[in-house]
Amino acid sequence: MEELLRRVIGDRMAVVVATERIDGDVHPKRIGASLLKARQSAITEQTWTMLDQLHGVRCHSCETAAHAPGVVARGDILVTSETGVPLAVWAADCAPVVLIGLDGTTVAVHAGWRGLAAGVIDAGIAEMDARGDRTALAVLGPAIHPCCYEFSEPDLRLVSAGCGTSREAISGRTRNGRLALDVPAAVREALARHGLELEVTAGCTGCDDRWFSHRVRGDVARHAVVAWTESIPCGMLGKNGG
Repeated sequence: MEELLRRVIGDRMAVVVATERIDGDVHPKRIGASLLKARQSAITEQTWTMLDQLHGVRCHSCETAAHAPGVVARGDILVTSETGVPLAVWAADCAPVVLIGLDGTTVAVHAGWRGLAAGVIDAGIAEMDARGDRTALAVLGPAIHPCCYEFSEPDLRLVSAGCGTSREAISGRTRNGRLALDVPAAVREALARHGLELEVTAGCTGCDDRWFSHRVRGDVARHAVVAWTESIPCGMLGKNGG
């Protein structure tokens, strides 16, 4: 497991982690419930809320911790305002994006290229806004980078429209010089039009075999990015930088 972020925001500690290959497959539809629960609990000591991801913009609200380790609904955006509720995005190249609000709202977004083209980042920010909260930071977990992601010109234009930017701003080149989609750039551009910056960007799933990659290695297993907030006792806030 890699800890991507641990930060005091207001009266809460925000935590974002990425599981790795060594932590095992966490695809909620591929492995049995008991094994999935054990793997989840090894990371967070409790089960996660996960979705049957659709590559769209559908949102699911979750205000209590999941009691079972499987999927709770269909969609690509999870949101909670509660502490101690781990939200997870499972992937093997798609972009897992986490938004943390000033008042503790957590939004977890599954952003495949179709989701980016559909405006899934905008939809995730809208869920934050709908709760009267304002995004304090954004984290991008392990995702495929342009070095490993050959992409077509027509699809690049679809993604650029969904991210509200130019095709040039989100394109790159693979190692062998072919046209590529720059997923981290697409996420940054989608955030930027809301005045937000991407604070953490994890590595490339294609280059780094700590994570699974469907496109590069044909993996059927999935890792996950998991995010949650923890309450901080009032007496501890100053000691943690809050």
